[in-house]
Amino acid sequence: MPAKSVITFEQPLNERIRTFMRVEQLYARCKHYMGKDNAWDSHFALTTLLELIGLASRGDLKRELMKEIKRQLANLQQLYNVPNVDKDKLDKLVTSHDGLIVQLDQLQGHLLGHLKDNDFVNSIKQRAVIPGGTCDFDLPAYHYWLTQTSSQRKEILAAWLNPFAVVHDAVIRCLDLIRDSAEVEECVAARGFYQRTLDPNQPNQLIRVLVNKSNECFPEISAGKHRFSIRFLSQQSPNEYPKQVDHDIEFKIACCTF
Repeated sequence: MPAKSVITFEQPLNERIRTFMRVEQLYARCKHYMGKDNAWDSHFALTTLLELIGLASRGDLKRELMKEIKRQLANLQQLYNVPNVDKDKLDKLVTSHDGLIVQLDQLQGHLLGHLKDNDFVNSIKQRAVIPGGTCDFDLPAYHYWLTQTSSQRKEILAAWLNPFAVVHDAVIRCLDLIRDSAEVEECVAARGFYQRTLDPNQPNQLIRVLVNKSNECFPEISAGKHRFSIRFLSQQSPNEYPKQVDHDIEFKIACCTF
């Protein structure tokens, strides 16, 4: 299946990976809007940053990230005993993970904590939960800031987001290693349904389902500790209810257990 004709759907299998994937998406969205010049783009960059602040403040993201890196590092070091392993590539991965631990250990305080006492950001955060709460008459200071030049807005947004770059880099490297660890398999969902048992003794992390756009359907993945199932649904319009397809669907799957 040509890459451009394939949609990849991913299902995290534990809370840690679920959080990492949310960080990945929010950071990418924030950077996307930061790269544009329109005032509305700056608005969406900032509201996405507020989501990222909220996510980073829940639990201990840094601690969970350190645990995952150390877990992966232990697995990588065991690979030195595998015959014919690419030791140059392995050395680079081990060195990279060692470096991530050092960088994360140097982070002080709460992640994105430099914005915790920022009155400007907090005023927007308080109003953003209200429908239409960031209108000009609610936040005149914010309205004034959005009228500044794009370069001025970008400079401020970059200064706010940049301290989080180390965390984002660590999250991406962890997720990339997990995604690259599994072989992609050809599968068939009989009449739109597929089920598989998971080995509970394996560190099940992520399920990746690759579907050709020509199938005109999407997978609904339900996963537990011992098994997962996939229903392929068709929805011609968002105004209609999705329905399970009644024919066989060919797709590809990768069960990532690194």
